[in-house]
Amino acid sequence: MRKILSILMIAMLSLSILTACGSNGEETAAEEQNSAEVTEQEDTEEAESSDSSAAETLVVYFTRIGNTDGGFPEGVDATTSASLQQTDGGLKGNAQLISEWISDETGGDMFAIESEEIYPADYNATVDKASKDQAADLRPALKSHVDNMDQYKTVVIVFPNWWGDLPMPVYSFFDEYDLSGKEIIVYVTHEGSRYSGTIDTISELEPEADVKEGLSIRGGEVADSETEVRDSI
Repeated sequence: MRKILSILMIAMLSLSILTACGSNGEETAAEEQNSAEVTEQEDTEEAESSDSSAAETLVVYFTRIGNTDGGFPEGVDATTSASLQQTDGGLKGNAQLISEWISDETGGDMFAIESEEIYPADYNATVDKASKDQAADLRPALKSHVDNMDQYKTVVIVFPNWWGDLPMPVYSFFDEYDLSGKEIIVYVTHEGSRYSGTIDTISELEPEADVKEGLSIRGGEVADSETEVRDSI
């Protein structure tokens, strides 16, 4: 009888030990799983935080500065060349100046369209070349490229209205990038023609994008348009 009782007590003790071990094992596994989930959540939050810190707006511009075959004459201004402005920071293209204001307001990155097909420094010669390039539907190769276009939700594009149309390097830009699902906001400088058909043209080039007007500004009035530009974005 005592032997039977001893056997039963040993069995019960063993069962208790096994149950405790099993419980501890389950608790340890649960703790490890919870720890892994917390780590994964922290990693996700860190990645999201990193993504949210990246600029969501890209301000793209095309201007004669950086796209010519030489320097500009001293004293050039809005009277002698309607596409340039003399600023405290030096000579800047109208589109560049507008883009800087927009970038400052939005926190967006800036990108200059630079063509391998260069233009004369002389304004009238540039106008003539722009007309010939347009007639030939010339799409010049670009020497500047956006490496991370996918990160941007909004693309603001600023360019001069040349002969009622986009400058041909701007066509090359739209040929290079699929902006489907993005918002495209268009700013143009002009000498009386305003947007012409550029909004419709961009909508045809990027049919899956949401194309909107920003502002059309006369070239000679750009220097006095900072408040208007900042308020428009």
